[in-house]
Amino acid sequence: MKKNYAFILIPRPDISPLIYLVPDNLDLNIGDVVEIELRKTKTWGIIEKFCQELPDNIKVKSIKPIAGKIISSPIFKDKKKTAFLKWLSEYYLYPFPKIIKQLFSPIISNKNTLIGNSDPEMHIEATESRKPDSSSLNSDQKKVVSSIKERWEAKNFSPTLVYGVTGSGKSEIFASLCRDVISSGKQVLYLVPEIGLTTGALDHLIERIGEKGVVLHSFMSKKKRFSSMYNAMNKKVEIIVGTRSAVTYPFFDLGLIIVDEEHDGSYKNFEPPYYHARDAAIMKAAMMDIPIVLGSATPSSDSWHNCSIGKYNLEILTKRANEKPLPEIKSFPFKGDLYLPSSLILKVAESIKNNEQSLFFLNRRGFATFAICPECEATQKCPDCNTALVYHKKSGKLLCHHCNFSKTKFFCSECGHNKLNFEGLGIEKLVETLMEFFPDSKLISFDKDSLKNIRQFDKAVEDISQNKYNIITGTVMVSKGHNFPNLKNVIIKYADYLLSFKETRAAEKCFQTITQVAGRAGRFNVEGKIWAEALYPDHYIWKHLKKHDYPGFIREELSWRERLELPPFTKITILRISGKNEKQVSDTAQSIYDKIGNAVSSSQSIKVFPPEEPPLSRIKNRVRKNIMIISPKTTSANNYLKTLFFSLSTPAAIALTFDIDAISET
Repeated sequence: MKKNYAFILIPRPDISPLIYLVPDNLDLNIGDVVEIELRKTKTWGIIEKFCQELPDNIKVKSIKPIAGKIISSPIFKDKKKTAFLKWLSEYYLYPFPKIIKQLFSPIISNKNTLIGNSDPEMHIEATESRKPDSSSLNSDQKKVVSSIKERWEAKNFSPTLVYGVTGSGKSEIFASLCRDVISSGKQVLYLVPEIGLTTGALDHLIERIGEKGVVLHSFMSKKKRFSSMYNAMNKKVEIIVGTRSAVTYPFFDLGLIIVDEEHDGSYKNFEPPYYHARDAAIMKAAMMDIPIVLGSATPSSDSWHNCSIGKYNLEILTKRANEKPLPEIKSFPFKGDLYLPSSLILKVAESIKNNEQSLFFLNRRGFATFAICPECEATQKCPDCNTALVYHKKSGKLLCHHCNFSKTKFFCSECGHNKLNFEGLGIEKLVETLMEFFPDSKLISFDKDSLKNIRQFDKAVEDISQNKYNIITGTVMVSKGHNFPNLKNVIIKYADYLLSFKETRAAEKCFQTITQVAGRAGRFNVEGKIWAEALYPDHYIWKHLKKHDYPGFIREELSWRERLELPPFTKITILRISGKNEKQVSDTAQSIYDKIGNAVSSSQSIKVFPPEEPPLSRIKNRVRKNIMIISPKTTSANNYLKTLFFSLSTPAAIALTFDIDAISET
């Protein structure tokens, strides 16, 4: 068919596909990203289809020509990849053109040109490869690999969850599976929850497989990110290691998806579209008819439940790969912010003498979590967010962790008093205290404010692995996937503080965090010891934690969730309403609640809860209200609610977004 005209999708939700003339000098195909003129402004779009004749209601004179081709893509050309992106749009209630815009914004500049060069030779240096080393699997790992491959040979590509204790060698299993898929000529997408894990994951895979690979994450420079995407999308590399957003990119020839640390909350996007990368990866694999493997030492309740009902396959590793015992977990009571048992201090001092390492975990940035006026007792808050400012002693600032507002002059915003008291424990204060306890130690802090870029992060991991420090302090960044050979002691401050949160998954998140942090100890050269501070020592998580009994914990956890009809047995959707005018937000939220409540009143299976202020009730000067809906996990309920949601309207100044499968009420 002669390609006279092209229907072009514009990356804006308010514009339907438009028709443009195909110039004779351009060789264009479906999926090509092209430059066009729209309302006297240069922009870009994607060719959806071609036609020979114009519709009767359109005049030839009104049709503008395509200005030029920017890059090829599989969008619209590959039905499976396009179907996945449309599913992402429809399931998470986010406009398809906006999905497309997010995909291509790292590639296309504001001038409608490629951010990088399209010459393949220019991007070779962005890839990494080396000769593979020789590493063999132990008998338990071989059994898991064999079991998975048997299902694949039978064309059973339903998701597999590999549940293995910390240090059981799940990454070696993943590398073995990746090697087999790559040898068949396919690419592998390997997802990790944090940017800091990308380099280590890629290095490990390349060491085991020897093929070329790239990393993809938002902290890369624009040109380096372009090079990685160009290589991945043009099959110049076999291994793609990425964080959450990498699952959305339309790579040409995937043969396997791995989701490492599948339980991690970082896989959830906490702004529109509110997709969960693990769940999106599972749907992507199903649509592309390729296998997917999930891994964790503390699987999510969702994945565990899916295994229990036969939806996923389950593989279990109960021992560490090197036969080392799991570290003993002891709890100690909370007796103050800076309290540490004397026996613990003596153990750490002894470890320092023996050139062994100790990790102190505290998931709080800054020096002090509150700045309080001694005169009027007002807690200093961010003027644009309803949250307390955190004192950062190193930078000399009071800082908002949500909008980055800061102030360097410490006076009370309420009464003007020129002095503030700093209360609460942050990682900086813990560092200061530990230096007093252990003045001869070499200490490194593993937190966002100390390690500000990926280079510093990688250097810190390397230095700790080489035993250049004997005390490590860290926030949640230090808990994920790292191997520190000489780490003996792990001390967890406020270990179970998450139990105080009004959240369905609080106990699950708490168990996961403690287990993951504890799992860093005793993996190689030394026997691990764990001390965890318990604010709620009678809670049932502790009896399971001390026995490293995740299956026992999750069974007990799920038993009461089933009785209360909570996820994973049901589905939570949160309607998030926000705006600058508090009354308008409240009125709109109430109006939406009334409409939904009236519509579902006859349905006993759908529960709608009145509008509530979330814990973060104002962010960046926008007031927020949430409406929670708990519904059955059925297609009919999903479709019913989707139709209802599409019927909702709000004033222009009010934003309404839909957090599908919400995992947090904030």
